[in-house]
Order: sequence, then C-alpha cells, then structure tokens
Amino acid sequence: YLVDDEPLALSNLEKGFPWQEHAFEVVGSTTDPLAAQREIQALVPDVVFTDIHMAQLSGLSLIQQLKDAGCESTFVVVSAYDRFDYARRLIQMEGFDYLIKPVDARQCEELLTRLKARLDKQTGQKRRPATTSADLNHILAHLQSNFMHKQSLQAIAQQFNISPNYICRLFSKHLNTTFSSYLSHLLMVHAAGLLKNPETSVKEAA
Repeated sequence: YLVDDEPLALSNLEKGFPWQEHAFEVVGSTTDPLAAQREIQALVPDVVFTDIHMAQLSGLSLIQQLKDAGCESTFVVVSAYDRFDYARRLIQMEGFDYLIKPVDARQCEELLTRLKARLDKQTGQKRRPATTSADLNHILAHLQSNFMHKQSLQAIAQQFNISPNYICRLFSKHLNTTFSSYLSHLLMVHAAGLLKNPETSVKEAA
C-alpha cells in the first residue's frame, strides 16, 4: 500500500518500483493519509510505503497510530528529508527501511529483494493477528480470500457461529466501519487494481 500526499511522487512510487517482478501487488494508494489509515486497517497489506511530511498526518504518526491499532504491516518510509531523527524514530517503531528521494533503480531492486525475503520467512511462521479480536481476525481472513464470491452478514454469522449483531460490533469497535462497507471496499480496491491494467476492460472490473 502506497501513501504520499504529492500526486506526482505517488505516481513515481507506483511506476518506479518493479513490483510484479518481485511478486508484489499494489493493493491501494492514496494522497490522503487519513484515508490511508482507514484503508490499511481494512486491507491489512503486507507492506506500507509512506512519505514523512504530509499535511493532515505525518508518515511517522500514521505508522504509530496503525501500530497502536494492532496493524502488523511492514513499514517503509520514502522521504525527501535526510534526517537522522526521523530514521531513528522509524527504527524505534520497528520500521523496515528509510529511503531518501529520489530512489534509484538499484535501491528499488535491493529493497524489494530484502522485503520479499522477509515476507517469505514470515510465511512459515505464525502471523500476528490483524486486530486484537480473534473472531474478527478469522472473519477478515475469510473475506480477504473469498470476497469475489457472494458474501452476506447472515452467511458469515452462520459460518462462524456468532450473531450478526456481534459481527457488526466487532467491525465498528476495531475497524471503525461496517461489515458491508468493508466488503464494498475490498471489491472497489480489487476493481481499481484491475483498471490499472490496460488490458482490463471496465466490464471485467465491474
């Protein structure tokens, strides 16, 4: 997931890294760090790339708030500011790396290689929960794997043997959203990703 409040910088981030060559997929991007905070909590991406200086919320504050909410994504900062205090704070928050703009091709390749190695290592280990609710984590994992198939609140409640009202409370408490809004967001992000492929038609993405 990519965050930068400058549209050109965000575009450069999307196009400048060889994501697919290293088995990565950009699941979302935005120039709005507040929207990013909501979407990252909903999508639970493996990696988040963020700028530092953003008007509404700094990149370091975004990382801290996500971590406080239980987000276990890996964080990379891409900033125009070569400042030790920023890099030190990122290290203190267990961030993965701090890159200085502009990032050259060699740095992109090297970073993605290290990220892939880290994620591959984590694959065989027990991943930390996306939220502090075990019930919600199970539901999120199911939805993220099966959102292309028709899902309903009643069906999920029946499958996990819990009440629809309880599921609604979990989404409200831990993700500050509703079940239907979360599911709609997964579908919209998927469609947006398809539309970035020039070979995909609007009909296929819908």
